[in-house]
Amino acid sequence: AREFDVLALLPAGTSTKNIAITLFLSEATVKTHLAAIYRKLEVSNRTAAVGAARKQNLLVQ
Repeated sequence: AREFDVLALLPAGTSTKNIAITLFLSEATVKTHLAAIYRKLEVSNRTAAVGAARKQNLLVQ
């Protein structure tokens, strides 16, 4: 569930620090969620994650 919350903030270009502040998480936890997102979407960066998530209808465009 938190991975979706993190993923939802990526299209706006939100930094790791600001994601952490917004979701009341540590930066390390956000990085862990990002790593899991990248692995599940088979991507290696935020831009690719957003593109893959949109293709799979995980994000509202």
